[in-house]
Amino acid sequence: MSSLDWASARAQPAGIIKIAATLPVGVHILGAARPGFTKSFPKVSVDLRLGDRYVDLIEEGVDVAVRVGNPGDTRFIARQLALHRIWAFASPGYLKERGTPTHPSELLKHDCVSFRYQATGLEAVWPFLIGGKLLEFAPSPKLVIDASDAIATALASGAGIGLSATYIAAPYVRRGELVPVMYDFAYDRFHLHALWPESRWSNPAVKAFVAFLKEVFPSPMPWDSLVASYASDSAG
Repeated sequence: MSSLDWASARAQPAGIIKIAATLPVGVHILGAARPGFTKSFPKVSVDLRLGDRYVDLIEEGVDVAVRVGNPGDTRFIARQLALHRIWAFASPGYLKERGTPTHPSELLKHDCVSFRYQATGLEAVWPFLIGGKLLEFAPSPKLVIDASDAIATALASGAGIGLSATYIAAPYVRRGELVPVMYDFAYDRFHLHALWPESRWSNPAVKAFVAFLKEVFPSPMPWDSLVASYASDSAG
């Protein structure tokens, strides 16, 4: 093998890369996309670590993290992937019985299902864009859950109205189990980002995975488009 061939072989993505992500992102997006990455790069094995706790990439030897919100830590290189869209949803049965709210102020008359952060124990506020301004609503919920998937399941069973990420709600919407409501007031507060330590960028497998994330998060996001189309249909 010539020196050029040897250099090319060494540059091929190979080995194990450790990826950290929140549980919902890992389950609904990265887990489903991983076979495509493995097919393109058969010599790379992915160690996918999911959870809601903060992961110190350097201390725990993580190559790439996918996080929701402001990357914050300047020690890492960050790449914006997509909007993390959160919309309000309810089941058709609940809306038939209780009516469909057309404005956030009407939520006071409805059963609300709220999310509690496991890391802090705090309930998430509900952000709405009203009159061009961000307004935060803190409901008196009938049900509080600390797992995003469980919220979608509860809403589909008729528990009330709640917020869900579009990538979690999209399958329920497609099956007719959830309906987006008040989408005109949805406020896109956060983005999804990929982060990695600068020292990891020399690893061809890391470069390959970061590049692959562009395919995983196309613009527009397919789950956003699906939910938006159902929102438009229900409004019409």
